[in-house]
This record gives sequence, C-alpha cells and structure tokens, in this order.
Amino acid sequence: MAETLILMSGRPVLVLPDGHRGALDRAVVAWDGSPAAARAMNDALPLLQAAGSVEVVTVSGDKPIDRSAPRSHAVRHLLRHGIQADSREIEPGGLTTGIALARYLKAQRADVLVMGAFGHSRLREVVLGGVTEHMLSDTPTAVWLSH
Repeated sequence: MAETLILMSGRPVLVLPDGHRGALDRAVVAWDGSPAAARAMNDALPLLQAAGSVEVVTVSGDKPIDRSAPRSHAVRHLLRHGIQADSREIEPGGLTTGIALARYLKAQRADVLVMGAFGHSRLREVVLGGVTEHMLSDTPTAVWLSH
C-alpha cells in the first residue's frame, strides 16, 4: 500500500516503522543529484527546518551521480532556507546501497531519512532490488519519500 501511495499520490509520504519514537530531530537527506532527490529535499523543507541536525549523504559507487548537482549544491540550497547541513559521502563496503544507508542511519541514530522514491517494474525490483524497496521493507527509521 505504501508503494502505491508514494508512486501515485503526487504527494510526499512519511513512512513510520513499528516502534518509532515520534522524534524527527536528526534528519538525513539521501542525495544523488537526481530530480527525485531534489524534489524530496524541497518537499521536506518544513521538516528539515524543524530538525535539530541535517546531513546530506551520498553513497559512493551506487550509480553515476549527477555531477551537475553535487552535495555542495544541496547543502547551499538548504542554507538559503535557513537550514545548516553537514555533507558526507559513505562507502558501501561491498553492501547494497540500501543496506549501507540503513546501517549508516542506525549508526547515526537518525530519526528520519528524506529521499526520492523511484518506481521500477516489478520484475526489476525482484531481480535488482532498489533503495526505495529496501527502505520500505527494512527501514531503521522514519522515511520521507517523494516521487
């Protein structure tokens, strides 16, 4: 049901895992330079403005990152909206991007992940997986998704 809402509603969706404590203070923005990542970050501006800390994170080696929209541009955009954000690139260490990102979120004790949602064909999701699918099925924190 969450996938349908995310991909068909035209609105951002906040997915809360069982046992989430309700805080949305430590925010992580998953950044790959894509239009979906930019939309998610923009849609989440009110949430990010209320957060105590914000970090823009890229997982290296996942896919070609759009070099015309590096993390530094995302951080600058947030600053224009009064949001002080740190920037970090994480190495997946042989893990899938979804698993590496989930481990990072746990290690940082993040309260919410802001990310663009990507829809793929059912066959592709089954064969290749995907970060969106992983975050929906095994997220350690709240996830704000925009498509």
